[in-house]
Amino acid sequence: MHEKKLTLLTVLLSATFLFGGCDSFDGDQARTKHAAVFEQSLAEKTAKVLMEDRPLRLEDCTRIALQNNLAVKSSEVQTRIAKLERKISFGNFLPVLDLNYQHTSFDPQIKRKFGTMEVALSDRKVQEITWQAQMSIFNPLTWLLYSMHVRGEEIANIAHEYTRQMTVLQVTILYFHCLSLQEVKSALESQVASASALEEELRAFEEEGLIAEWQAEQAGVMVLARKTDIQRVQRAICQVKADLLSAMGLAPLSDLSLEMDMPLQPPQEPLESLITEALISHPEVHIADRKVAIEERKVELSVSVFLPTVMGFASYVDSSDSFLKYSNYWMTGLAGTLRVFDGFANINAYKLVREQRKDAYIRREQTSLALMIKVVKAYLNMTNAEAEMVLAEKFQGVASKRFAEIEEKWREGLVNSSEMLSVTAERDSAQMQKMAAQFQHQISIATLINAMGKTDTSVKEQNNED
Repeated sequence: MHEKKLTLLTVLLSATFLFGGCDSFDGDQARTKHAAVFEQSLAEKTAKVLMEDRPLRLEDCTRIALQNNLAVKSSEVQTRIAKLERKISFGNFLPVLDLNYQHTSFDPQIKRKFGTMEVALSDRKVQEITWQAQMSIFNPLTWLLYSMHVRGEEIANIAHEYTRQMTVLQVTILYFHCLSLQEVKSALESQVASASALEEELRAFEEEGLIAEWQAEQAGVMVLARKTDIQRVQRAICQVKADLLSAMGLAPLSDLSLEMDMPLQPPQEPLESLITEALISHPEVHIADRKVAIEERKVELSVSVFLPTVMGFASYVDSSDSFLKYSNYWMTGLAGTLRVFDGFANINAYKLVREQRKDAYIRREQTSLALMIKVVKAYLNMTNAEAEMVLAEKFQGVASKRFAEIEEKWREGLVNSSEMLSVTAERDSAQMQKMAAQFQHQISIATLINAMGKTDTSVKEQNNED
């Protein structure tokens, strides 16, 4: 009866796996379902994050991005995977214990003939329980693999921090780009208001015959041009806001308001010190160091295949067979393996990993040199941006004073309308250039700090915990 139940259970399990493996997959249905769920969950998360009805500062944007950015979340998963892989490799140092259970039925019972006699060799039904333990005693491969996984976990942690830094830089650039476009839009709206007022005055002068018709129409063309520019800038703002919301892990079409914030200060150290700081602190060089260490372990690993491996084992058997003199017994021993010849594959593998180690050294040098160039370019760009900002501020000051002077003369009738329109456009252009230069200066500072590997993420984490 027991054998029939066991056979039936085996058949049911086999049928379950068979029919389960033949289950069909409807790709269109799966895609439609995921799209609906994704949009809904993203909208709910966005509404929850942006529930406070207030403009966001740069720190708010970076904090939200570090919480919700998908690249950051993926790097977090990679760190956990690397940690689990390291723990798995550590298990090779510990003994392995197995429990085996075997139930055997003989039909007919096993017997052996001795002349005319038949003697049974075992019981018809035998149950046997075996405990087996084995442990590596000498195996350099185990230690080397564990060391490589430790370096791999360190690389994953550094890569996670580097991902956070790059996310902060991306959000910073998009934040200032969006603010710049918003300021341009505000300036254009002010220009439209000024140009509209000027157009009304010129129309009045035209009716009185003081100016020609084309002079009044010139002001109307300026109004239309500014309105067209506003529409173009508004579309650009929508695009940049969508990119910023996406970097923050939120729905791209959500409403987002930003508050002007320029908290970044340029480093005061000389260029040589900044380069040295980058070579010491940047995550890329730390990752390159650990890749070199992994390649060195691979060289040692290729040498270890020439050494023997020794393993100890023990097993305890408990049997219900009444024909055995001892129903339970221990079995212990040592097992060793030494690879004698494998067609020179191990020798060639050793040569291969030595070349790979050389390549790792060269790649680390390339990374260091690339970082030096990156810092130099970022520093020069910041210097240029600072000079452009000073120039734009000076130009805006001069343009404002000139506009005030020409406006007073225009109201006294000392200058014509064309000159007044030209001065107005010049003032507005100077104002926009000043704002753009200020925002570009902030972006250049953020880029330089990131090139040094010093982008601050700890403050965002602290604010998140608070």
